[in-house]
Amino acid sequence: MKCLRFVSLLLLVALLGCKKTAGIFQLEGQLYDDSFNQPLSGASVELYSVYSGTNQLSLVGTYTTSIDGKYHFSFPRTRTEKYILKVTKALYFDQSLEILYSNLHLKVMNTVNVHCSAKSWIKLRIVNTNPSASDHMQFIRQLGKSNCDECCAGAVQHFYGAADTSIFCINDGNFPYSIEYAVYNTSNSGILSEVTVPFDTTTLYLTY
Repeated sequence: MKCLRFVSLLLLVALLGCKKTAGIFQLEGQLYDDSFNQPLSGASVELYSVYSGTNQLSLVGTYTTSIDGKYHFSFPRTRTEKYILKVTKALYFDQSLEILYSNLHLKVMNTVNVHCSAKSWIKLRIVNTNPSASDHMQFIRQLGKSNCDECCAGAVQHFYGAADTSIFCINDGNFPYSIEYAVYNTSNSGILSEVTVPFDTTTLYLTY
């Protein structure tokens, strides 16, 4: 009888040992400030899970980066389609990255680094110094921030007659913003460029 009980206990331990556990994902990375060429400290990093077949976000965890710009999350493996990593900091462009569930591994550290940039603004100061009704000038952005909610349109812009106006556009701090312009029926054309100062407004003059 004692032998039977001992065998039963061994079987129970074996069954428990074979039971699969959910497992823990390890995710880490570094935020890099492209505007100042250094790690980004003081940024908020949020990790969300997205359940299969829905767009519902469920918060997994939050982290605030220190001077080294690094973050780390430890979270259980669950039935989910993907994860969303969101990075925010005042006066910086928000970042949002998708991490597919299928790309995560249990036995190794998962690393996702994120590049960020400070906000800056360009003031396009456009003045026709000797206007006439027939004057026609056009310009188009050549370099600069695009494809963001706050970005200026990238299409060709036209100005007629006595142009005297200012246009404000957002840009990545410490990066160039340039336009290519041409005044119709004249040889006045070219490219104008300025490197925009982070957290500030830089003026680019277009006079003709």
